[in-house]
Amino acid sequence: MQHDRRSPACRCPHGRFDSTAFARASALLERRAFLGGLGAALGAVVWPHAARAADGVTLLRSARLFDGTAMRAPGVLVLRGDRIVSFNAGDAGSDAKVFDLGDATLMPGLIDTHTHVANSAVVSAYLIRDRSADSVAEAAIGSIRNAQAMLANGFTTIRDVGGGDGIDLAMRNAIARGVVTGPRMLAAGPSLSITGGHGDANDLPAFVHVDREIESGVSFGPYGFRQKVREHVKRHVDLIKITATGGVLSYGDAFDVPQFNLDEIQAVVDEATKFGLHVAAHCHGDKGIRVAVDGGVRSIEHGTGVGDATLRAMRERGTALVPTIWALDSILQPGNPNKIQPSGLEKAHQAAQLRNTGMQRALAAGAKIVYGTDAGVFPHAENAKDFSLLQSMGMRPLDLMRSATALAADLIGTTDRGRLAPGLLADVVAFAGDPSTNAGLLEKRPSLVVLGGKKVG
Repeated sequence: MQHDRRSPACRCPHGRFDSTAFARASALLERRAFLGGLGAALGAVVWPHAARAADGVTLLRSARLFDGTAMRAPGVLVLRGDRIVSFNAGDAGSDAKVFDLGDATLMPGLIDTHTHVANSAVVSAYLIRDRSADSVAEAAIGSIRNAQAMLANGFTTIRDVGGGDGIDLAMRNAIARGVVTGPRMLAAGPSLSITGGHGDANDLPAFVHVDREIESGVSFGPYGFRQKVREHVKRHVDLIKITATGGVLSYGDAFDVPQFNLDEIQAVVDEATKFGLHVAAHCHGDKGIRVAVDGGVRSIEHGTGVGDATLRAMRERGTALVPTIWALDSILQPGNPNKIQPSGLEKAHQAAQLRNTGMQRALAAGAKIVYGTDAGVFPHAENAKDFSLLQSMGMRPLDLMRSATALAADLIGTTDRGRLAPGLLADVVAFAGDPSTNAGLLEKRPSLVVLGGKKVG
């Protein structure tokens, strides 16, 4: 049928455009939008109860508060959604959810900068079957428990500095998406290692072949390691970890012998920096530590036996020391409860002779010490044990609190946590008593754990 041009203009999508109808519709929609916005604004004023309830406001009260730098008294913190609002209780409103914690200390969520979230941090599982999983899937499932054990200790952020088979990356992503509950994670992927070094599987017989889901970190030469950094960038890592020296728990290498050459470390640091990533270096023995510092790494992990000249170089460059005290002591426990192999026990005894004197030099030199534990060498639920150990070595409690909060956040390159301040993430923990007089209180279960504004413990 032929269209009647005298009929009203069709306003359906296939009809012709009518400018008059369009103008009238636009005016009508603008008035409706204005009235709708006015109604919403009036509603917020007339019904403040509903508006505040939707915001999810929480008021925390305690005897004192540590903001990441200094102590305050009393402790008052207002949270809205996943952010900190203020230190003023008057900003909470009458409908806020209130937690009155009594004689406790509010703190930023703790940060452990050296963990291995998978079941075991032993380089190769071939010789130690009872400490490892039978499959990648089993290890990944076990990692959920491990991450949650550290969260229960008050660690709302962890840095995984060497994970195999992509478990660390998968856990980071699953936590970020809310698939599982756990601490916020930064992941390094497989540690970079020289052939036959700490990070390579030296205990495998020639007839054993291991299929990997993700590229290993083993390579050689500056260009080989640049390629490894690029492979890791492809996997979306948050940092690069290198094993600059031998290790205590690896098989067939000397723990304090430098393994990376200076030009290799410089290549890793240069390539990582290009992609906005920092480099953490596993190091035992002063000679290997100095090579890593000169190569430009951001942190020295373990730092066993660090010397005075190296400490001066670290201070000039701003290089942090992550000491991991309980990791070594846990290996040397009477009865060997963690079932460490004889070669590892022997090297641990050798490392213990260097460790304490190096830490005394570091404390005397005013080194930038950041909290990190090597959880995974020992059960993850024990990752708060370093507080008392470092305190017994002479580290002041307030400095220990900073090392696991503000200084740790600075090291890992995050600006939204590690401190309590308006606008930052509402990652908050509370510990009974006053840890600024006794850091050992941080080893007890926190009385409150808040992650992103939500109570999780």
